[in-house]
Amino acid sequence: MTLPRTTTTVAALVVGALALTGCSTTDTDAGDAAGASRTAAPSPTSTPTPTADASDGVGGTAAGAQPEDLTFEDGAELSSTRLPAFGVSVSSLDEWQLTRSDPSAGSTEYTRSDGAVATVTQQRVTGLDPTMGDRAATEQLFRASGAPVEGLEEQLLPTAGGGTAQFLSIAGQADGTWTATVARAFARPGVALTVQIDVPSREVLRDDLHEILVNAQVVIT
Repeated sequence: MTLPRTTTTVAALVVGALALTGCSTTDTDAGDAAGASRTAAPSPTSTPTPTADASDGVGGTAAGAQPEDLTFEDGAELSSTRLPAFGVSVSSLDEWQLTRSDPSAGSTEYTRSDGAVATVTQQRVTGLDPTMGDRAATEQLFRASGAPVEGLEEQLLPTAGGGTAQFLSIAGQADGTWTATVARAFARPGVALTVQIDVPSREVLRDDLHEILVNAQVVIT
């Protein structure tokens, strides 16, 4: 896994020209919800969620019905009513704990024993042209956040169908903290999926990000 580098911290993907609202597909399992209830964070069970285990199916749909691969071009074939989401089970992340969940923002925060903090976000995006294509839509998200589009590189995340989904990523550093952002916009249904990780040193950035990404399965709800 390679990460492009910038000289400043990557900004969170808060798009000024587009309106983003929390997407009610934040994914947890029972263990995650219990972990959240032991913190001051809102309970993630307050929103409708797909199951985190792809073998159980997603949103009542058999796992076999999930698309195997989700290339940027495949995004044009998605239904506008079935929403992409992350299926993350904290129980599979030995060194991580679920520390905060904000359903209204569609975000969940995980903290690692080495001080790394990962924020997994899924949001509805309004005002996005559904015909523009997913790569162009994803670049638009990064561009609106101030990230240099020419520095983006591709990342592959697992899908519930057993294949991979294309995302774009960038990494940077400022004030002693290293940040990496991996994101994809799905133009047709109007959804943005983002993983952002902040770590105390460059040495752990790649491994810590990898732990999150291989467990951030993309599902279609």
